[in-house]
Amino acid sequence: MAQVDIVSLKDNADPARRLRLAIRDDSGRHVGDLQCIDRSMLDEPGLIDDLTTWRNQSMPFFLSQFNATQERTRQWLETISLPAADRILFVICDPGGNRFGNFGICNIRPASAEFDNVIRGRASDIRNLMFHCGRALLEWMFSGLGVETAELHVFSHNEKAIGLYKRLGFAAAESLPLRRTEEEGMVKYSVVDRSEANAGFDYLRMELPIGRFRQAHPAALLDRLKPLTAPADSGRGAELCHPW
Repeated sequence: MAQVDIVSLKDNADPARRLRLAIRDDSGRHVGDLQCIDRSMLDEPGLIDDLTTWRNQSMPFFLSQFNATQERTRQWLETISLPAADRILFVICDPGGNRFGNFGICNIRPASAEFDNVIRGRASDIRNLMFHCGRALLEWMFSGLGVETAELHVFSHNEKAIGLYKRLGFAAAESLPLRRTEEEGMVKYSVVDRSEANAGFDYLRMELPIGRFRQAHPAALLDRLKPLTAPADSGRGAELCHPW
């Protein structure tokens, strides 16, 4: 696994040195960037409001469902997301810096990492934007983080998301039964034994090994490595939602 210091990337306080992963369409045209949410971004106008609005819009696709507030979103970023060594969250931006959603990675381990917090918050004129975002992030997971397998979890009735993940090369690996409970104004879905399930749908685990990614996107780990950017002198290699 590549020695990427995830926490240091997120501790960055200089917007000019922020980690940015180039998003390119099938022709290679630059259509935007995945910008790491770091400490330099926290006070950008509208960021917390956007993240909160998108979370509320996409709440039915999360395991934990509640009314998100700006205060709660900021607290989650400052106390959970930014300090964590095993997760990183990006904002999807066009070349002008306009925000369209977020896309993250969690459970970063030596051999694998998992898509996390995938939300398209606004409509875009960029065709297949989320597909291109997913491909860009997979390139970084395999080449920058050095993992061997990308994973994700998605509700089994989210057919649109599953279809897109299959286009990226993911395949179903396991179907986990869910139980729905309500407590203190929150709906929670938990993985349980099949005999205890009551949700009416499962939690689908999907996998994409690096070999299958290379077959599906043969140029991705070769010619497409150069668009990945990191802080200039860093010395480093370049809860789950899937509403599409």
